[in-house]
Amino acid sequence: MKKGLLTLLAFVALTASAQGIKSGSRWNIGNLEYEAKVNVDKTITFTAMAEGEELAFRLTPNNSKKNEYILTEEQNADGFNPFSKTPRAKYIEQNGLKLICLYDLNGNLHDVLDGAFFGNSETVAKGKWVQQIMGQYVMDDGTQVNIEYDKINVDGELCPFEQVTFNGCVTRVINVKGGSRLKGMLEVVQTLEGVILYEVKQDEYGMTERTGHQNVLKWVNNEPRFGYANYLLLNDKQFRFMDKATLRIMRNAILAKHGYMFSSPDLVEYFGSKPWFTARPSNDDIDESLSLVEKLNIELIKAEETQKTLDEED
Repeated sequence: MKKGLLTLLAFVALTASAQGIKSGSRWNIGNLEYEAKVNVDKTITFTAMAEGEELAFRLTPNNSKKNEYILTEEQNADGFNPFSKTPRAKYIEQNGLKLICLYDLNGNLHDVLDGAFFGNSETVAKGKWVQQIMGQYVMDDGTQVNIEYDKINVDGELCPFEQVTFNGCVTRVINVKGGSRLKGMLEVVQTLEGVILYEVKQDEYGMTERTGHQNVLKWVNNEPRFGYANYLLLNDKQFRFMDKATLRIMRNAILAKHGYMFSSPDLVEYFGSKPWFTARPSNDDIDESLSLVEKLNIELIKAEETQKTLDEED
């Protein structure tokens, strides 16, 4: 009887959860996948492997606030803590989403771990990135270009492409095959007006270098330039490659999709020229219109804008 009870208790411990976070659950951020382990003391250890190196951190429940944690080093693991600048964490479970949000001491949201994703992390990261560049564009000479999930349509010519990764990381480089106008290895860089395709060459170590030739593609969709930010959680960090001015438009575009009434003259002019934008009479209930993903993306983008400002001051 005692043996059976001990076995039951051991099973309960292995399948334990701490405020919704279960042992064995997986958490995606970028190309990484962390695994959670709930310890006997209800702290939670997270570990991941990156290029053969272990990453690890620990969450300790904040007993005074439900679903909030203190993030620290994991003393029982050899891996280093990649989130040392975000000592506060909050677990959110809402509308099918399971998220761990990481905040700095000033309350700025820097990272989000997604616990409700499907597939391996590299596949998830590649899927998120390509959704951010898909759409209709036009070249300077009027050539129509449509970037699809795994091919580019150049004036009716279909050019399949594969994403080039490095140690499982999205590089923003694609290898286009079978095309006459676009072919070879191209680095895709998002801009406010569309994307720029830089021709690149790859060395024996897998690193790429721009050759100088480029194609500028202008966004011509009737949808918002950064419409994906209204539904796609930006925890792949690709937006961090954008400049501060573009990030500002991107952040406000999330609000503009809901008809936010702007007061800044440049934003009034920019969004007022878009066919999809109609200003609402008041912003009083705007917060109720935003989804959780939209709210988190606004916070993530704003934190990156702040960081770029600090970098400029340095």
